[in-house]
Amino acid sequence: MEIYYFSGTGNSLHVARELGRCFPDATLIPIMAALRVEPVETRAEVVGFVFPIHAFTLPWPVRAFLEKADFGSASYIFAVATRECFSSVFDDIDHLLERQGKTLHAGFYFEMPQNYIPIFEVYSSEEIERVEAAMLEGLNFVAQTITERGTHRTKDPTWLFPLSHGLVPLVSLWFCKVRFPDMARSFTVNDRCAGCGICERVCLSGKIRIEDGQPVWDQTVRCTYCFACLHYCPEQAVQLRGRKTADKDRYHHPAVRAADIAAQKEKSWR
Repeated sequence: MEIYYFSGTGNSLHVARELGRCFPDATLIPIMAALRVEPVETRAEVVGFVFPIHAFTLPWPVRAFLEKADFGSASYIFAVATRECFSSVFDDIDHLLERQGKTLHAGFYFEMPQNYIPIFEVYSSEEIERVEAAMLEGLNFVAQTITERGTHRTKDPTWLFPLSHGLVPLVSLWFCKVRFPDMARSFTVNDRCAGCGICERVCLSGKIRIEDGQPVWDQTVRCTYCFACLHYCPEQAVQLRGRKTADKDRYHHPAVRAADIAAQKEKSWR
C-alpha cells in the first residue's frame, strides 16, 4: 500500500500516520517530493491520498499530483480529506482518475482542527481533543473498508445540491484565482522575528529564503497556501498584512514537528 499525503500544519500527516499503523505494509509518500520525481508512478495495488481542503476543493499540489502520476499499478484507490467537504471533492478525483481508466473506490473525510486564521479561530484544547478522538474512532471504519476493498462515498443532502454544485465551485474558483494569490503577496514578519529560519525550512514550495536574517517571500514562486510558515514560527512573527493575524492564536498538530513538515520536500522516499 502507498499512502500519498500533503500536509501544512500536520493534520493530514498525522492521519496518514495513524492510517499507516493499520497496515504494516503501508509506505507513506509526501506529494511534494513525488512531484519532484520523473516519472511519477505508483508501485502498489492499493493507493490512497490524504489531504486538507483548500477553499472547498483540492489543494493545487494534490490536483497536480493526480494529473501527473501514473496509477497503473493500482487496483484499489481511496482518498481521505482532513476537513469536512462536499462530495464534489471526491467526484473531482474520480474525473482525474478516469483519464487512466481508474476509479476512486472510497472517499472519506474527518473534521480536524482549523488553521485558516484569516477567517476562523484556532480550536480550543477541548475541541482539539474532541476531533482527535472522533478521528481515531472513525479511522477504524476507514481501515475496515480498505481491508475489505469496499466502496464508500459521502453523499450530500439533496437540498445542498444547488450549493455544492452551483455556488461552491464559483467560490472555490474565486479563492484560487484571486484571494489566495493576493494572500500569498501579503506574508510578512513583525519585529518578533528572530531569524531562526524555520519558516524557510517548512515552506513546501521553496518560496521563502532568509536574507540578512529575515525571511523573504519570492513572488515568482507559487505558494501552496499551506500556512506552515505562519503556524510553525516559534515567535508567531509571521503575519498576513491586513488580515489581523497578529491577534490570532496559532495551531499545528502536536504530534507533528516542523522537521516532519520540511521532510516532505525530500526526494529520498523511494
